[in-house]
Amino acid sequence: MELRRDLSLKSLTLTVVTGTIGSGWLLASYYAARTAGPASLPAWLLGGFISFLLALVFAELGSLINSSGALAQIPLLSHGRLSGFIGGWSIWISYLCVPTIELLAMLDYLDSSLPWLTQDRNGTQILSGAGLAIAIALMLLFTWVNLNGVKGLARWINSLTIWKLVVPLLVASVLMLLSQHWGNLSIPVTLGGTVITASINNAGSQLVDAVGSGGILFCLLGFRTAVDLAGEARNPQRNVPLAMGLGLGISLMIYLLLQLSFLVSVPPEALRQGWSHLSLSQHGGPLAALAIGLGLGWMLVLLLIDAALSPSTTAMAYLGVSARVSWMMGCCKLLPKKLQRVNRNGVPDVAVISSLVVGCALFLIGPGWQQVVAFLTAAQMIALAMGPASLLALRQQLPRENKHFRIPRPTAICGLAFVMATWATNWCGRTALEGAVIAIGIPSLLYALHNWRKQQPIETKAGLWWGLYLGLLVLDMELFSKGQPLQLSNLSHLAVLAGIALLMLPIAVNSALPEISPHALTHLGNDPQPPD
Repeated sequence: MELRRDLSLKSLTLTVVTGTIGSGWLLASYYAARTAGPASLPAWLLGGFISFLLALVFAELGSLINSSGALAQIPLLSHGRLSGFIGGWSIWISYLCVPTIELLAMLDYLDSSLPWLTQDRNGTQILSGAGLAIAIALMLLFTWVNLNGVKGLARWINSLTIWKLVVPLLVASVLMLLSQHWGNLSIPVTLGGTVITASINNAGSQLVDAVGSGGILFCLLGFRTAVDLAGEARNPQRNVPLAMGLGLGISLMIYLLLQLSFLVSVPPEALRQGWSHLSLSQHGGPLAALAIGLGLGWMLVLLLIDAALSPSTTAMAYLGVSARVSWMMGCCKLLPKKLQRVNRNGVPDVAVISSLVVGCALFLIGPGWQQVVAFLTAAQMIALAMGPASLLALRQQLPRENKHFRIPRPTAICGLAFVMATWATNWCGRTALEGAVIAIGIPSLLYALHNWRKQQPIETKAGLWWGLYLGLLVLDMELFSKGQPLQLSNLSHLAVLAGIALLMLPIAVNSALPEISPHALTHLGNDPQPPD
């Protein structure tokens, strides 16, 4: 059975919004402020610029490749099976973690009113037995919604996303109107008890840390859900690019307003030691702490309700999106064939259930929100970095495919997007980058060895650029990053990373297959599509 094209432009846009506004709106403004202080505002603009650049690249790819789980297909189509596995695996593992991290954030937020949800273990809050049972029950509910068809999933998302738009705007507006501590915008960040002067170098360091490990990029990468649901969208050549642009623009506006309201709502006495020592977690979350400080009991109730609804909606959406990626990898024989089965509702049921099982297993791993976010951002940026290389290669491989959305000056835009993706991967930090490389590299090596033993070709030559690229990123981190033997200034380090990116991009494009891979199963942009 085929997947059904039931998603309208409105549903696809709201799916992008709900994939972007989850637990991040409750926590990201706090972590970004602690990392960069007032510089968190331009950090959101920088994160938005990077996201829009990547969204432009994937808008063309999504309108060309009209298949659900397309992020697993794009590198396969242009560079063969090894690249397809690396790209698909990296985005799949990051998607699989999203429902888990959203529900963990939800339960942590609700812990202030329901303390039996979590327990303390060596200074770290983990789920209690009751909390774990509730988390698994919610995952089962989300699985049931997904298995009943994408149209039903869209109805849930459409209804709950309207709430997710209204509440952040209301909270931000009220906090800003009642507090108005505009002097907070001039308080610098501190490091180790010493006030950092507002030098260009230090300000730049704080800004990029907020983008990478502070959760900003993690929040803004939800645009990719439109690409992974392209096979279930009406008129995807038009609706996929539009949904990505509209959804990302709406989300960025809301996050900027939230960040500004947070900065001016913190009591000045809480900033005597600077932004980096700010602590607002004692009442179940930073925004809830601000609401209590202002005596806004109704806002606390609203935040607790939204803490249940916003992360839950995002978790429900990503459970389905992760299943589309594994379904497509099963169809293309990159993962077991059983994953390609589709039920009578047009849903890849085995893939959905697999996402459920893995997501529930991840509840047993309980690191903090910010640590998981840095790892997920690094893994996602590695996966998204293949977009510019694949787009330039596909333009050469498919010169007659031109009746879809096409970006102007593709070489310049793809080059800049690849540089930005390389920078962002590095900004996630050493631990996150190396963890992501290991999580991607070891399974990819096992996949290559398995196919070598069975004497099945996987287009190894076309996929070697991945290994070289990831190796250079790790080598750069070990040599030139903060605290390493050849530590560079921020500007010099950015120049080195840009050099690596601009060296690797033409290598990646030139190593592509002469023709698109026959293993890819996709509808291309010129194929007839049902009307919207």
